[in-house]
Amino acid sequence: ILYGGTFDPVHRAHIACALAVAERFAPAVVEMLPNATPPHRDTPMTDGEHRRAMLEIACAGHPALRVNDWELRQPGPSLMVNTLRHFRSEIGDRPLLLLIGADSLANLHRWVEWQAYPQLCHLLVAPRPGAADATAEVIAAFPELPQAALLEQPAGGRLMLDAPLLDISATAVRQQLAEKGDSPALNRDVLEYIQRHHLYNVPTLT
Repeated sequence: ILYGGTFDPVHRAHIACALAVAERFAPAVVEMLPNATPPHRDTPMTDGEHRRAMLEIACAGHPALRVNDWELRQPGPSLMVNTLRHFRSEIGDRPLLLLIGADSLANLHRWVEWQAYPQLCHLLVAPRPGAADATAEVIAAFPELPQAALLEQPAGGRLMLDAPLLDISATAVRQQLAEKGDSPALNRDVLEYIQRHHLYNVPTLT
C-alpha cells in the first residue's frame, strides 16, 4: 500500500487514515512516501529532509507504517507514475494499492500519465469534505470492486473507503503554526520538532 504526499507537515488525519487502512488490509504495510517536488501542486514549504524526519516521528510506534524516501532520492519532479512502476517492478504480480483522498481522485485526470495507472495499481479512496466528483473517464478506468476482488488481481480496481475522513487541511495547519506556533492537528513530538527548527514561520519565543 502506497501513501504519497507532501506531508507538509504530516498531521493526525494522515496517520489516522494510514493506520485505518493498514488495519483493514493487515498484515500489509503502508509505505509513507514524501514527495520531492510534486508536479500538480505548489512546491512544499519545507525541505524533504525535514518532512521525512517529521514523518519518522509521527510513524514511530506504528510498525504497520513505514517511511520510504524513494521519491525524495529521485531527480526531477515526483511523478507518481514513476513511483508505481518502481514498486510494480519490485513486487511482481501482487496487488499494489495506492491510497489517495477523494480530492486527488477528482483531479486524477490531470496527473501525468494517469492512463497507465490501471495497469499498475488499485486505488483506495479516502473521503474528503467538499471533494468534487471524479471525471467519467477516471471512474470508467477504475471500476469499483469489493475488497476481496481487489486482492485477487494486481491492479485496475477502486475501493471507496467510508472512513476515516480526511478532514484536516495542511494549509490550515501551516496558518495556525504561523499565527500561534501551535496546532491541535499535530502530534506533540512533531510540533516540538517544528518549533525546535523554526519551521512554517513559527514565532520565535522570547
